[in-house]
Amino acid sequence: MNPTEAPPRTPPQGASLFLGYWLPVIVYVALIFTASSIPGRDIPTLFTNSDKLEHLAEYALFGLLLGRAFRFTIGGGRGKFWSLATVLLGGFVGGMDELYQRFTPGRISDIRDWVMDVIAVTLAVLFTQYIRIHPIRRRRGPSTDAATEKGRT
Repeated sequence: MNPTEAPPRTPPQGASLFLGYWLPVIVYVALIFTASSIPGRDIPTLFTNSDKLEHLAEYALFGLLLGRAFRFTIGGGRGKFWSLATVLLGGFVGGMDELYQRFTPGRISDIRDWVMDVIAVTLAVLFTQYIRIHPIRRRRGPSTDAATEKGRT
């Protein structure tokens, strides 16, 4: 090995695997429950049912973080397993969040909010599965293609 070359990277293991993938999930769940602790009178409303849009955004990000943690710690080859696990755990956290809100002054527990949570996590999983099957590649411009063709002749 040339002394100027960097040694090959080893995949993260143990504590670094946990810190890199599961700690963000745990921190985000803490943020979800912290937001659910805000009394209802202190939450601004932009328009009727704006909370559904908030649930969609909040739990779509949660689904991305959770799916990432499952995929890279349990294994990318088990796509169906980690996809299902992501939706089930995301739905469970959403359900617990709704139950927790029952005990927050001015907040209510709404099954429609939980349904939006599950839909958001499911959409995040579907998005990541689509990207996994159809990876995003850099598009080459016409000048790059022409230069490549000149190099082949």
